[in-house]
Amino acid sequence: MLVHVKKKAQITIPLKIREAIGIAEGDMLDVDVKDKEIVLKPVRRSKIKLKPVPASELKKLVGLFSIGGNAVKDTEDLYNE
Repeated sequence: MLVHVKKKAQITIPLKIREAIGIAEGDMLDVDVKDKEIVLKPVRRSKIKLKPVPASELKKLVGLFSIGGNAVKDTEDLYNE
């Protein structure tokens, strides 16, 4: 199956493939290169080890980054899952 490499090296993973391996928007993928091939593997959240950060520390970051949305709230929500 062919995909087109777009601006900033972005690709779209076809729906059939996403459904076959059970990935959806927001999921994390591990990217590796083996024998000159790109290998993408889904990473389940239970395998991602995050160190909790107190909300008071996160509030220090407000205004430092411009990534859209509410980065502090979004990060707090991630830790509360």
